[in-house]
Amino acid sequence: MGTLVFYISKILRPLFTSPLCICLILCFWSLLRLKSSSPFQRWLKGISLGVLMLTTLASLPILTRWLSRLYEVPLSQIDEVLARGPYGAILVLGGTVDPVASRPGFVEGNDSFERLTAAATLYRAGAAPLVIASGGTNSLTFPKEKEGPYMAELLELMGVPRTNIIIEFTSRNTYENILYSKKILETLHSTDTSGSPHSAPVLLVSSAWHLPRAIAICKKQGLPVHPFSVDSQAEPLLLPADLFPDAWALTRTTRLIREWIGLAFYKVLGRM
Repeated sequence: MGTLVFYISKILRPLFTSPLCICLILCFWSLLRLKSSSPFQRWLKGISLGVLMLTTLASLPILTRWLSRLYEVPLSQIDEVLARGPYGAILVLGGTVDPVASRPGFVEGNDSFERLTAAATLYRAGAAPLVIASGGTNSLTFPKEKEGPYMAELLELMGVPRTNIIIEFTSRNTYENILYSKKILETLHSTDTSGSPHSAPVLLVSSAWHLPRAIAICKKQGLPVHPFSVDSQAEPLLLPADLFPDAWALTRTTRLIREWIGLAFYKVLGRM
């Protein structure tokens, strides 16, 4: 009996405990029952049903995972990446913590926090002699709250010496992350006469769904990088939950759409 209840709960929970799923079902039911007496009403009903269908598809975890698998840079294996070294630096891109909600000693991370743990792991494994924590602010409300210092604080807690961390905190987006970090690397290289590995490729650490755009910017800037991919959205399929609309899946699909728009926008601006 307990096993039967377990299976029933796993099947019904995604359907009846998700506000998004319930709202979509009610909207479909209401629209299908709505009488359309004029061509304009029928047209409006068709448009509404189409929008609802697209929203439902975008909310399906199974579709989000499939789209992510097609678009993302595959997750990196640390042994393979280390074998291709040495690298001049580890560049970890921002978007890992919430500077508005953070304060010294108490840092608020987000779902891309794995970028920081990966950068610290790579440093401890000897991948590069320094880490560049690149993160300013993209907030219009709190423009003075910078991400970089909090990134550095967490990297230090994870074993990266503070003297080996360079903070870039003036950037506001991915393009500026890379542009300003490149200037830091050029400054280091121009002042280093020891033939150190600053001229070697940079290990670029970011989320799997974010790296395609970041890599394209690096190529345009002439910055030699090797990607280290983490934080994939293409996790293994989970049944039956992945067959039902889910708010988190909608968030991830939105993230992919934003990346595609960013690619097109940066291409028009000549940034990649």
